[in-house]
Amino acid sequence: MYSCVSGVSGVSAIDVYTPAELFAENGTTATLSCSFKSREVISSLASVVWSFLPEGETGIFYYSGGKQFPGSVPQFKSRVEWAGDMNKKDVSIRVLQMQFKDNGTFSCDVKNPPDISRQMSFTKPDTTPGINSVELVNHSKACFG
Repeated sequence: MYSCVSGVSGVSAIDVYTPAELFAENGTTATLSCSFKSREVISSLASVVWSFLPEGETGIFYYSGGKQFPGSVPQFKSRVEWAGDMNKKDVSIRVLQMQFKDNGTFSCDVKNPPDISRQMSFTKPDTTPGINSVELVNHSKACFG
């Protein structure tokens, strides 16, 4: 958990929570959990963008105004679905059929104006012989205003 405080006027802190680790077997569905705490009431302007950074930080899933929009990264096409509830401040997604090529950095970019924050995680395949899994590990954090 962390708080971001931006120097931009009118932007306040938002706390974003992700698990320290998540394990998923290759070929299974993994829920990438991301929740947040905002001082602002959740409005129709609240949104989240999940991105996979090796693809140039291209969005793999968007949620805004109560609607879901798939991203355009071919690797994740038809494999990402909404698993959250914005009113409960849960902005999780599910990635179906996890693959070793899903290794990389995922970011959960939450906005609930005027609160803005970002949480990043990365996946790393388990290199133990005979183990066929993907590991999601907390990586870094950044603030954007």
